[in-house]
Amino acid sequence: MLIAVDVGNTNVTVGVLKDSLVLRSVKFPTALLRSRNKAIAALRSRFTDIRAQEKDIEAVYACSVVPAIKKNLVSVLSCFFRKEVVVIGDGVAVPIINRYRIPSQVGQDRLVNAYAGLKMFGPGIIIVDFGKAITFDIVSKRSEYTGGLICPGLRLMQEALHKKTALLPYVELSKPIETIGRDTVSSIRAGIVYGAAGMCDLIIKRLLAKDCKGFKVITTGGDAELIRPYSSHLSVIEEFLTLKGLGLIFKSQGSTLNMHRA
Repeated sequence: MLIAVDVGNTNVTVGVLKDSLVLRSVKFPTALLRSRNKAIAALRSRFTDIRAQEKDIEAVYACSVVPAIKKNLVSVLSCFFRKEVVVIGDGVAVPIINRYRIPSQVGQDRLVNAYAGLKMFGPGIIIVDFGKAITFDIVSKRSEYTGGLICPGLRLMQEALHKKTALLPYVELSKPIETIGRDTVSSIRAGIVYGAAGMCDLIIKRLLAKDCKGFKVITTGGDAELIRPYSSHLSVIEEFLTLKGLGLIFKSQGSTLNMHRA
């Protein structure tokens, strides 16, 4: 059994994996990790039964895009699950050829997703991840990570409209009820959702027309389901792509490394 942890800018997702199956997953705000006690309390309320099966936990693998909380992340996870914590990129690299111009600039989450997509769907894929940012990551038909695009995510649009304007309110994201908004809230909601869907479709269309002909499009991330009904290309959604990627990386390390770290 593997504990897989995906730390995003907004939420932490903790999953319990058996082989490639996600047995359980929960989310809590990333901000909780700034308080060791609050983070441990959040885990205790959800995973006490799993910790009781300590002998069945083979390892704890984590992927984080928030460097400032790495120390707390490792402390919390190692204390609660009583295992050494493997943080991807810190001693364990994602086993995929990275063709980025400056390889160290690629977020580990993007590489984990690329590796998961490659193993699950084969080479020649475009992975669209709806997190705080919307990222597009390309795995070539030669099974290499070649790069991608980074765009503002729905939450960034939502926050920017509220914080950087004098009169626009903070609007909770949900499905728009109309294309032409007839009040400020519906106008913002329609603008964010339809705008994000349109942006994604245009980018994917351009990729498929030239650099990524015949590629499959895989979608993941917290806002994927919100956008999918309004897009022509976001049909295949893999909710736990990052968690499964961590599981696949753990498996790729082999039983020797697993025994060493247990």
